[in-house]
Amino acid sequence: MGKIIVTGTPGSGKSTVLSKIKSVEIISLADQMLKLSAQKGVTDRDRLRYMSYSDIAAMRREVIAKIINVVKTDAIVDTHLTVKKKTRYVPGFSKDDLDAFEDLKAIIYIDAHANDIMFRRLTDKTRAREEEPEEEIHEQRRVNIAIASYYASYMNIPLYIIKNRQGMVDEAVAAMEEAINEALGK
Repeated sequence: MGKIIVTGTPGSGKSTVLSKIKSVEIISLADQMLKLSAQKGVTDRDRLRYMSYSDIAAMRREVIAKIINVVKTDAIVDTHLTVKKKTRYVPGFSKDDLDAFEDLKAIIYIDAHANDIMFRRLTDKTRAREEEPEEEIHEQRRVNIAIASYYASYMNIPLYIIKNRQGMVDEAVAAMEEAINEALGK
């Protein structure tokens, strides 16, 4: 039994890839946090990042504890490594959060070219995403990969980087399934 963190820069196609994965339970950290944030009046997923850092961290700890205590099967934890607001990057996990995952087997980062991410953000009418220039998307990708590398190194687990090229989602899904099976020893 194990958990895998799956993440990606917003617009990389993480949700699309994950929607096609049927081999393991998927738990969205943001969806779980949104349930808690409703008590504070925040009911829009894209507004979570505007909450205070202490509120975000407290909700994250509560959700992670629930995942650890309730989910006793192989599972993917769908989340972001960072949440960006202007020039601030809020880390997706603290050291204590990572330590709580005793059965963490891998981190999978869904990546895409910055221009693909820009296009997807502009055409995704289901989300209220901010327009950002390609240079900022490159920065977000670099920060996220650096943090993913640190987390994987700290936890002594593999980091998989899956390329989700425009129009090639099936290839990304196949690579994701292979990474899941390898990480979970299937």
